[in-house]
Amino acid sequence: MIEPTPVRRMLRPRYVFFANDTLWVVDESQPVAALVDPRTGELGGLVSWADLPPAPPGSGQPEIVADATGLWVQNHRDGPLVHVGAEGIDRVEYAEGGRLLCAGPAGAWCLPQVRRRRDVASAVDCPPRPVLSRPTFLVATPAGGMSRVEVDAAAIVSVEFDEASLFVGVEHEPWTREPVHAESPGSRTGFELHYQSSVLQVPLNAAIPRRIGPATHPCLMRRSVECTGEYADQSYNEAHRRKRAFDGELRWYWGVDRRAGGRTAVRVYDDGGSSEPVTAFELPGVRVAHGAAGAGRLWLVATPEPFAESGRTVLAADLSGEVRSLPTSGVDITDRCWPVGLEPLDHDAYVRYCLRGLDGVRFSDEVDEVTAAYVGRWPHGRIHVRFRHCDYPNVMLVARLNLYDEQGIRLERFLGYVRPELMEQAGTRAYPPVSEAVDGVLYV
Repeated sequence: MIEPTPVRRMLRPRYVFFANDTLWVVDESQPVAALVDPRTGELGGLVSWADLPPAPPGSGQPEIVADATGLWVQNHRDGPLVHVGAEGIDRVEYAEGGRLLCAGPAGAWCLPQVRRRRDVASAVDCPPRPVLSRPTFLVATPAGGMSRVEVDAAAIVSVEFDEASLFVGVEHEPWTREPVHAESPGSRTGFELHYQSSVLQVPLNAAIPRRIGPATHPCLMRRSVECTGEYADQSYNEAHRRKRAFDGELRWYWGVDRRAGGRTAVRVYDDGGSSEPVTAFELPGVRVAHGAAGAGRLWLVATPEPFAESGRTVLAADLSGEVRSLPTSGVDITDRCWPVGLEPLDHDAYVRYCLRGLDGVRFSDEVDEVTAAYVGRWPHGRIHVRFRHCDYPNVMLVARLNLYDEQGIRLERFLGYVRPELMEQAGTRAYPPVSEAVDGVLYV
């Protein structure tokens, strides 16, 4: 086995949070945040939580939420829940398999894994199956330890939250049974259980209740019981929590405004009741990946459109509409990252396997002259897929593909997702401008 060659790692912004009167710029994959003075924009230091193990392959993205003093982080639902302050990890809790949802002054809320089972009976008046255990939330409290919050319901259907409340979609009594068609010839008709459904609203700044239910925490506003599914929507929509940030009396909103030619728009309102924005401006040429508000400013992680090798930047906008970039791209975080393991014994054989699946393979009718080669050394080496595209006749396009993550762990199903992504990119022409080509080569 070969130890990895050291490579300096610079901060790649992915999230911004405002906590403890400080801007936290969190890296896209490493357990590191840059702490920035919001008044001067200068780097105040780095904080790391590398003692928290990384998520196992295929377990998804970590959950990170902010409270008044720092960040709550959970890399996967079976792992520890930690609170990170300016000096590093200052709280560790066992979440009992619960997934971190949100945090407020009263604590950080976690939801254990929820499984809903169909209940089909032979008679219309057959009672529901006994509920072995009530649905329960776990809350990490400021005093330490986890509090249990039981839900007076048969099942939790959905969970969402905003800046002030947790919204819980539940199924509860009364119930009925509706006939369902037999699943196979000769089978008897069954009757499926259907509960009444409603939404609960739990304030995040109030004391943690022992129980919640339709009788004690009804939601007074109209909300769908199911999740709203705003995750991939980049359009301007002031109802979407992921495209807004509140700072005292100021409310900041952003999103892609189709009426403005598809440019990113920002609007700011105060709580004085006026329907007209205090300030409105545009951010041409970027898409917003994440945002936070604090100290009278809006802080955004912005991605160039189309995406460029320079990656994301952090922008600061004030009420005058002035936008400036923070110097975060040159922040060296090498010494705060997770360590890299040893090279896998079958690395060379795995590279050859991946090259056989890409070399000479026309992944789209629009491309030809496809070749693939491995460039570099583990774990930072990448497969370079070179090809020509019918709409880019004067350049050779090169896609650089990672085989391993930054801890040297093999990416799952590499060929299974790479070829469809290359095909989709070729079909949509989602490439940088030809003007960015160097010596006839355009990296995509």
